[in-house]
Amino acid sequence: MIVERMPSNIIKGKADGINTRTMEMFQAFGFADKVKRETYWVNQTAFWMPDPANPAHIKRVGRVQDVADDSSEMPHILINQARLHELFLEVMQNSPSRLAPDYGWELVSVAVDETTDDHPVTVTLKDASGINWWATRTVRANYVVGCDGAHSAVRKSIGGVLHGDAANQAWGVMDILANTDFPDVRQKCLISSANEGNVLILPREGGYVFRMYVELDKLKDGEKAASRKFTQDDMIAAANRIIAPYSLDVKEVVWWSIYDIGHSITDKFDDVAEGSSRNPRVFTAGDACHTHSPKAGQGMNVSMQDTFNLGWKLVHVLQGRADASLLRSYSKERLTEAKRLVETDHEWARIMSAPTTQAERDGSEEPRIIRQFKANLEFTGGTAVKYDPPRCSPPARTRRWPRGWRSGGASIRRRWCACPTPSRCSWATWPRPMRAGASTPLRARPTAPSRARPSTSWPTGCRTTRNRL
Repeated sequence: MIVERMPSNIIKGKADGINTRTMEMFQAFGFADKVKRETYWVNQTAFWMPDPANPAHIKRVGRVQDVADDSSEMPHILINQARLHELFLEVMQNSPSRLAPDYGWELVSVAVDETTDDHPVTVTLKDASGINWWATRTVRANYVVGCDGAHSAVRKSIGGVLHGDAANQAWGVMDILANTDFPDVRQKCLISSANEGNVLILPREGGYVFRMYVELDKLKDGEKAASRKFTQDDMIAAANRIIAPYSLDVKEVVWWSIYDIGHSITDKFDDVAEGSSRNPRVFTAGDACHTHSPKAGQGMNVSMQDTFNLGWKLVHVLQGRADASLLRSYSKERLTEAKRLVETDHEWARIMSAPTTQAERDGSEEPRIIRQFKANLEFTGGTAVKYDPPRCSPPARTRRWPRGWRSGGASIRRRWCACPTPSRCSWATWPRPMRAGASTPLRARPTAPSRARPSTSWPTGCRTTRNRL
């Protein structure tokens, strides 16, 4: 059962960046190729900074490859979050369960009965649309996953608290159709002005609309951006000041939003108290347990990677293929990655707001923002994730990996045979080891046939060369 407070699926706006790791996850759902065909591919990022000859104007200081070499065969792409929802809904509709969200229902509370294993979680729901006269419903479940945002009712029900700080900075985001003389408008750009703030430009699929993240005013301690009542005109004016000497003539604003920047993380991702030996029943994921700025483009990616990590574990437990203690690893694994995310975002914010040095302005030194971007390519691509070896993995002495691979659970990065001549490699006759969730399972064998005589035996079910995979 999936419960959604909104009356229907979103139709525009919200997140848009999908990194290479998330694209690989999409292969497990069967729509990665469709996403690649429909989206904008981010191959390079352009950096603009104040012109040393005229600091009031900006100039391009470099272009950097956006995806690290050999990190993935998938691209970094931009796509409307609403379209992603449609793709997931299509998978659900075509599944044996014909699963569909229950729209218009809001979670009120979650309670766990630790004395029973028979649907111990009681969830109270309230009609959020008024169609059912604000009626309440009670649902009992074995497990509950809260993906209900920074103000998560699920997190509050299990005693979770977001710890962190506010950047006291207002930002705006808008998807626009506009005329401009800015030369890199159809390329991902990070723009830093001398005194007016920063802008992030992201082209959207289709070739016309593009997105701008615009830095607005500093806020006082405890002040919220909503109290300033910023409008889309404020964003457009700020963007024009930042990109001078270029200009932006906006013809239509498709979607826009104002938000506060903050960095926070909860101390646990499940309902198990510290020191307790019981297995978790309630979990949180995404913004419900970590929040950050959009500068690194990780929000939707890390959130989906949270639930992908948890999802396969829940399936294995519910199908009786794994002990429920496996679920304890979720909080540990994803909390570590969430901390890295918040720390990296803090560093990004510090570097973007720091003034440039003389060496950076005269070109004798590569700007810090570019150095930081290059250093974090694997992190922003999602391929730097490294978990401890899982309990279900074979002993180290029985694992043999082809040259160029590394073991250790989900830290395996490459999904193709690393040998220079794959056709002569004995591993080429077996399904390739792949990341968790890929369409071909990971296989590790104690021994491998000699490369001089490639194995002609097929795994179970693979009888001919035509239907072997």
